[in-house]
Amino acid sequence: MVKSLEISNLVAAKKPKILIMKQPLDQLTKTICDALNGVAKVRKNFETFFIEAMILFISVKGRINFMQMSRYGDSCESRFRQNFQKDFDWVGYNAEFTKHTDGHRIAIALDPSYIDKSGKCTPGVGLYWSGCANASKWGMEITAVALVDIDTKEAIHLKAVQTVDTVKRGRPPKYLADMKEPNSLTAHYLRIIAGEKDSLLKICNLIVADAFFSKETFVKGLDVLGFNLISRFRSDARLRYLYDGPKTGKKGRPKKFGDYVNVKELDRNVFTEDIIADDEGKEAVLYSAIVWSVSLKRNVKVVIVDCLESNKKTQTRKIFFSTDTTMSAQDIMETYKTRFQIEFLLRDAKQFTGLTNCQSRKKESLEFHFNMSLTAINVARAFARDNNLDLSVSGVKTLIHNAVLIQRFLRKCGSRPNKLLNTNDFKDLLYYGVANAA
Repeated sequence: MVKSLEISNLVAAKKPKILIMKQPLDQLTKTICDALNGVAKVRKNFETFFIEAMILFISVKGRINFMQMSRYGDSCESRFRQNFQKDFDWVGYNAEFTKHTDGHRIAIALDPSYIDKSGKCTPGVGLYWSGCANASKWGMEITAVALVDIDTKEAIHLKAVQTVDTVKRGRPPKYLADMKEPNSLTAHYLRIIAGEKDSLLKICNLIVADAFFSKETFVKGLDVLGFNLISRFRSDARLRYLYDGPKTGKKGRPKKFGDYVNVKELDRNVFTEDIIADDEGKEAVLYSAIVWSVSLKRNVKVVIVDCLESNKKTQTRKIFFSTDTTMSAQDIMETYKTRFQIEFLLRDAKQFTGLTNCQSRKKESLEFHFNMSLTAINVARAFARDNNLDLSVSGVKTLIHNAVLIQRFLRKCGSRPNKLLNTNDFKDLLYYGVANAA
């Protein structure tokens, strides 16, 4: 008998503790409202719509569009269509979810992403590069701007803007003054950052992006706006050592540059060697120095890393750089690696919060939907973090879906749960969320 009690106590001790939340919808509403307090000039009717729409994005199973939200929500389809065309300060709202990163190493990640879209009547549709398909496909493109936390390895969405071919007339702004084509794709990305310049500078002045953005025009534009860039060079980038030898005493400009940098044979008197280890214990050797970039026409801090590719027997060297020459080699490398967290943010939005489900043809509605979907990931993660729940976005979505369903049952039953439902209430519960419900 004693042994059986000991065994039962041991089993009970090994059983994981599950935190029971009595009012998860109230906690989720509080998370949404707390962030809304940081946004100025939000009307009460828009606030109630925003809370309802955000809960629907987190709770609805399946596709998320206007008709689906009207089935699961308390508002009609036209209310969602009308409010999705309004302007909203997404950076100001999502900045409230970045407060727990105070004191951490952070950067602002910029990443274009392909969105599947058929037809020819939607603004901005065309051929865009899809990284998953490794080819150009017909659809749309959004540029996601997110904060990446290097210390906690997470990404927090700030804003998403759709790529649309629009011709800007008149004199180009200062950050586009040196650009031959002020309506190019690079200029579009710079306009996105310039449009939220003040809000982004309050968060961070460091931009991290992939090798596409390692262009002179983009770097100059960021410099005018007050940002630094971390990115990657091509393997055949032209770099030159800085000359620090004696002066010749001859006429003319003093010598500024030395020989070209041979990536395969680095000058160890110039490059500093650092050894870092990742979370899995794998060590990597970093070679860093301040050199002159011929393509960017400025001094940069480069970090050269040996990368062993699985399909090759020899190592290839990748060249990363930062326009902020005071950064350490480890910070540059870890910041660029953390940039990939924005890919997981986009993946979760496509899988759980309907990033690609909007069926509108209006640019304003599409952008509102994209931002709503990505912001819902922020809200879901903040909800789990604030309530000490070790749940993924999928787990939070299932929890909130169940809470909405339970609340709907209790609301229909009224103050007497044992009371039999009438015919109309039973029909409403039976066909909750069902398409073409009779």
